[in-house]
Formats: sequence, structure tokens, C-alpha cells
Amino acid sequence: MTDRLKILRRGDDITVDSMNVTPKTTAATAYGYGVNIAGGSPFYVGGAAKKRYLLYVDAGIPPDCAFTGDSNGAGMRVTGSNYAAHDANYIWRGINIGINNRSGGTMGIMENLISVQAKSGGTVPTLRACTFTMENYGTCATESGVADFIHRNEGAAPTLSYGIRIRNDDQSTMGAVGSAILITSAALSSGFTRLINAEGAVLAEYDSSTKVCLMSFQGANGTTYYLLHDTDAPTTLSVGTSLT
Repeated sequence: MTDRLKILRRGDDITVDSMNVTPKTTAATAYGYGVNIAGGSPFYVGGAAKKRYLLYVDAGIPPDCAFTGDSNGAGMRVTGSNYAAHDANYIWRGINIGINNRSGGTMGIMENLISVQAKSGGTVPTLRACTFTMENYGTCATESGVADFIHRNEGAAPTLSYGIRIRNDDQSTMGAVGSAILITSAALSSGFTRLINAEGAVLAEYDSSTKVCLMSFQGANGTTYYLLHDTDAPTTLSVGTSLT
């Protein structure tokens, strides 16, 4: 097939086997993009029960395309290798997502969603919504981690705030989930120095500024209990039914 140049009209579909894009940079802002997809009107229009997706990828696999052996696939795959020596200020990300709610904006929920569903009729031995993997085979002198969650609230305080929320949302009286948090280590690894390190966290004190709450949980009788630490008895933990 010979290369052809086609000017697309707004709303035209693009059907290609492969496509090469020449990145474009803007000198005034120092930003550069390989593919720049801009929303706005008339794509985003108001109304009831409207759904608008600026980029939609349908990765459906038909019944006659069964894979075997050492096969895998993805709806979107991002790879990249760095061979340059940058300064310490440079940040290289495989995916960089940032959405903002500007002045005057109002909505119900604002989030980034990653989900996976196993529908009826098939078998999936392993089902995970997301897997994060950090691998270091070189020099990482300062810090290594798998996930970094940052909570930064500089506005009106919400009714409920948390760092990570884990919910059992079964709707059909299924059995209990095995673990809210499951921690394992490989047989040949050195394990962990600490299961949880909260040395850099400040816990709000109460009761004449002597006690902190390490955990709250619901007992089998439905009562809420609190695991407490008192600075007057630093080597003793206690369980109470009240923070007052």
C-alpha cells in the first residue's frame, strides 16, 4: 500500500493498520506532543444521560481469536527506555494523568477509575484490578517503593477523609474476604524490617493530650473498639470503647 495523505473532516473515522505520527513542539511553552487530542465544544455538550469519552479504545477479542502458549495482550501498552544522563530535576513517567476542577466547576465524583470484571460464562483463575511492580537492577541510592499515595487538602475539610480505603462491596451475601491487607514475601527474600512504619506520621492526641488511637474496629458484638496508646504508659496498649 502506498502512503497517502488524507485530510479528515470533523467526525470522520480513522481505520488504519498502523500510523506514524511526527511529534510537534511549541517553543513558547516548551511543551511537545506526539498526539494532541483537544476536547471542548462541540464534543462536550450538556444534557441528561450524556456520556462523552475523548479517547475510546475497544479491545474486544472475538470468539474465534483464542490465544495459546506464551501469549499476552493489552488494550493500551506503553513502553520506553531512557539512555540519556539527565540532571536530578528530570522526571520520566510512563503515564502522567492530571485532571482539575476549576473555578465554578461542580460535579458528583471526580476520580481516576481502574476496574476489571469477570462476567458469567468464563473462568479466570486470577482476577486483579491493578498490579504495581517496581524492579531495580541498577543503582537506586535514595528511595524505592511500589506506590506513593499523597493526601493534600488545602481547602474546606471534607466530612470523610482517608489515605487508602478498602471496601468489601459484595451485594449477594458472599463469604468474607480472606484479608483486607495480604502481605507476603518470596522464600529467598529477606522479608520486611517492619510491617508498618508510621514513624513519620503525627497522630492527633486527645484526653488531655496523652492518648492516641492506633486503630478502630468493630467487634463481633457490633461495638466499635479503639486500640489506644497512652504516653503516660508508653509500653502498654489498651482497648477502649470511647475516645473521650
